[in-house]
Amino acid sequence: MIQRAQKDPPKDPPKYARTPPLLAVVLLLAVVACGGGDPVPADRVTLTWWDYLDHSPMADQAVGQLVKRYQDAHPEVEIRRTAIPRADFDAKLAQAVAAGTFPDIAAVDVAALPRLAGQDVLADLTPRYSSWDVKDRFLEPVRASVRYQDKFYGVPLRTSTTALLYNRDLFAAGGVADPPRTWEELRATAQALTVSGQWGLCFAANGGAATANFLPLLWQAGGDVTDVGADPGVRALSFVDGLVNVDRSAPPDVLRWNDSDVEREFAAGRCAMMVNGPWSAPALNSAGLDWGAAPLPTGAAGGGSLLGGEAWVLGRAGRHADRAWDVLRWLAEERDNATEFGAALNALPNRSDTVDDLAWRWDPNVPAFIGQLAGARVVYGPRYPEVSAAISTMVRQVLGRERPAAQAAQDGRAALEPLLR
Repeated sequence: MIQRAQKDPPKDPPKYARTPPLLAVVLLLAVVACGGGDPVPADRVTLTWWDYLDHSPMADQAVGQLVKRYQDAHPEVEIRRTAIPRADFDAKLAQAVAAGTFPDIAAVDVAALPRLAGQDVLADLTPRYSSWDVKDRFLEPVRASVRYQDKFYGVPLRTSTTALLYNRDLFAAGGVADPPRTWEELRATAQALTVSGQWGLCFAANGGAATANFLPLLWQAGGDVTDVGADPGVRALSFVDGLVNVDRSAPPDVLRWNDSDVEREFAAGRCAMMVNGPWSAPALNSAGLDWGAAPLPTGAAGGGSLLGGEAWVLGRAGRHADRAWDVLRWLAEERDNATEFGAALNALPNRSDTVDDLAWRWDPNVPAFIGQLAGARVVYGPRYPEVSAAISTMVRQVLGRERPAAQAAQDGRAALEPLLR
């Protein structure tokens, strides 16, 4: 009988050959990192990003490319972008403020910045600005647009202003050689170019557009929001009243037009001149129009224009403030970022070192808009929506023949006083 040999029981491996479970995991990750597969950063950061810059495929693509470019250069950062329609953006931000879920990074209208800062939801960037040399390159009106109560709350993004746009063909047909430079010339030119089926001048006066187009006239007359009931305010109201209701060189339809409506009428050749911004350039070029841009005509006190646009802001409660600030610096400091983004958004160069940069000349008429920036103003405050509504009401009462200019100015002053205290 053959007996099967018994095997010795297995012996424990020597102590030096044992691998603790935690160490085994670490070694496995190291093998994966050195072999196939990308390493997984141990300190990965996720940033939330909100904007309303998907209004055109070109703009949306530019934002998407910027986000991707930053993430490619910083694999430890994930930016979760949410593009919200412009009409819904303010309401969504208000909901986020109420819920305490304000995003890490947001692109907001500069008119909304003081209100958000006053609600204590934005990070105070003043300490970061103190050691940031780029801040001194932004034009003063641009810097002013991101300040509130002497503190910085944003990084300028898109800067814009308005100018006087004119149709060269209609000017030639009407025997007008050059765009008007003063209020008197503007009124005379608008009258000369008003013929059957064609208005001399078009502008928007529906809602907030009435405020945006009236404020430059108020400043050009030597007035300001704080004393809108004084003589300069009455003169500015009388001037627009003269264009629409006396000379009839501007259509009564301005009361229902926004900037897009005016752009459409101008592109169709039904307006010889219009007040509008650089955002109109793509549509006018697509229409094959021979157009130019000139500074807004000056009043008794000289020129003046309203500065608009957006700024990047950081949420005050964000957990990754240093990384979010690094994103904003990267957006502002990298030349290619600024020029590509500027062209996609029809923005203007807003720094002293970029105003003459040819890379910003995405349209031949950009210099005319740039010339408006030096004297541009901001009139924002925490209650700007109410201020704008009061000014708009005043202007529309005059254009709609509900009030004479002097009475409307006094009513406007009474409405504005408590809002400006």
